[in-house]
Amino acid sequence: MTTSEEHTQHESAEHPHVHGEGCGHESVQHGDHVDYLHDGHRHADHEGHYDEHGDSA
Repeated sequence: MTTSEEHTQHESAEHPHVHGEGCGHESVQHGDHVDYLHDGHRHADHEGHYDEHGDSA
């Protein structure tokens, strides 16, 4: 399987906030998962960490 987006992990030390229902950030369906708009970019939960999924624009 190939993807146009690179798997870039967002370091948890830099992002202590846990995204989820009611977290205060807008959620966006992105394929088979949900991204959260945060500080101009999108985060997605992935195996215990958050991945960067690009700009929110």
